[in-house]
Amino acid sequence: MIDVKKELQDNADKKYKSFQGKVVRGAAEVLGVTMPVLKDLSKRICEDDWRSFLNESPVFYEDYMLRALVIATAKMDFDERLKYTKIFVPEIDNWAVCDAFCSNWKVKNPDKERFWSYCEELFETNDEFKMRVGSVMMQYHFMDAQHIDKILQIHTVKDHPGYYYRMGSAWTLSTCFIYFPDKTEMTLLSDALNNDVRNKAVQKIIESARVDQKDKERLKQKKGKL
Repeated sequence: MIDVKKELQDNADKKYKSFQGKVVRGAAEVLGVTMPVLKDLSKRICEDDWRSFLNESPVFYEDYMLRALVIATAKMDFDERLKYTKIFVPEIDNWAVCDAFCSNWKVKNPDKERFWSYCEELFETNDEFKMRVGSVMMQYHFMDAQHIDKILQIHTVKDHPGYYYRMGSAWTLSTCFIYFPDKTEMTLLSDALNNDVRNKAVQKIIESARVDQKDKERLKQKKGKL
């Protein structure tokens, strides 16, 4: 079995640790291992005894990132991936692990509705990072005509004062605007949407290279009249 702790410590970089420690705020100590190294290590773990790795206790931030990548990508069926996900999600306490986990998570079409139900449940927890996981999962796996109305509704009626949830919610809504601009614009200009989330979402849309300049200007003007 791979000696994960040794590999992490051997690849620790003090300069990267200083940088990473400033942008990722969580409870675990940061060693300073770059994402390319972590991805390569996670692939080797997935080809090895990954279940034993998941039974080990995480210590460093990088341990949590590896757990995220292994649970998201190792070869297993949907039920097993969801089982590990339900164990792991309560451990997430920073945006980086959340977003890497969500973007790499594997789900096949026959299992998508069951996974959607789980993502919906995360919004009922009133927990900042669980709700962020639900939001970012929807962004990566359910940005389609079948789910867009539900996504917009959930992000309107469900809120949490936590900074990282609201940033994740705004990010998801800005992505909704790219694919479904008309429907999303109605949500962004709704009185029911939290003003902080709206402002962050509009800012992300304005900064996006995937949105037409005319749409940016129109949305900015309409928001200014609220």
